[in-house]
Amino acid sequence: MLIVGCYFGLIPWNMERLQIDESDLGFAILSFGVSFLISNQIEGRILVPKFGTKKIMTIGLVIISFSNIILVSAPTYLILLLAHIPAGIGWGSSGPIGGIHAQLIERHSGKIISPYYAMGFNIGIFLGGILSGFILGNSMSPTFVFLILFFLSIIVSLIIYMNGLPKDLDFKGEGEKLKIPEKNVLIFGLLLFVIFGSNGIIIDWSALWFTKELNAPLYLASLGLICLSFGGIFANLFSNQLINLFSEKIVGCYFVIFGSLILFSSIIIGNFYLILITFFFYGFLTANLVPIIIRQAVKHSSESIPTTVTNLITMGFSPLLFAPAIIGFIAETYSLTINMYALCVIVFFAGNIFLRKFRVN
Repeated sequence: MLIVGCYFGLIPWNMERLQIDESDLGFAILSFGVSFLISNQIEGRILVPKFGTKKIMTIGLVIISFSNIILVSAPTYLILLLAHIPAGIGWGSSGPIGGIHAQLIERHSGKIISPYYAMGFNIGIFLGGILSGFILGNSMSPTFVFLILFFLSIIVSLIIYMNGLPKDLDFKGEGEKLKIPEKNVLIFGLLLFVIFGSNGIIIDWSALWFTKELNAPLYLASLGLICLSFGGIFANLFSNQLINLFSEKIVGCYFVIFGSLILFSSIIIGNFYLILITFFFYGFLTANLVPIIIRQAVKHSSESIPTTVTNLITMGFSPLLFAPAIIGFIAETYSLTINMYALCVIVFFAGNIFLRKFRVN
């Protein structure tokens, strides 16, 4: 996420460099989404049962790193569009597979560690946002920086491979055929569908929103990502304490509802600095929602962890098949601010649905 977060912060710069608009960006994200979903299903159902999670996610990390070098150096929009395909394959082979690895660690150790895995995402976005601002503020070459990150990813992959679960504790079993998820899991997948689709508005589009409609300079475009992930880091770091203090239901439902309301209010006021502050609190209040949803789904599922998590992630990221084009069209025709309002409304209703469906084990 350091690599991905850095690229998100550079999106306005990349759009300006290639002279593309919001619709073009939407179709690029669409190509990423299609390859991600296909890759995620193949990995979770075929390759993970055959090779284990550790080998797959370490290879996926390297693919992501290499793809991002192409994304920031592509001379034409067509190459940028095509480069999103291996980026989606790499992400489908690493992020969700790492989530499966985390669930396996929880099962073997009896400890809750998924929030710390989610915290790694937030730390990556936080540092990536800072790095993108540093690159733009100092007129550095993004290609050179991403080349360094590529070699760093190789080192990290080796560390993961040497320190991940040993072969006898990694997942092993037969691959499962594609089928409709269990009814008990389906509702959690639909919740992730809503949450991932709406959060993509912030992660993918907030930098452009800040520069185009809130008139922030390019080097400050990633401040929203920084504030969002900073709040998420604290929430994930103290997730167990928050759950023990308030209960999993309050953290997973009421926190999310309140977070959507304060973000909606700040957008109405329209003050850039107030929005940054509420991004922090929104990140804090919603950061533990996805780990809680996945953990509950795994507990209620009779299928294997890879199949359950793969189904959840596929349903969660399926908005990538149509949301980018819709968001890009609305942004280009009307404004990105409308999408931000939609984000708050969608998350508000998702929190209420989860509240009604939540069951204390």
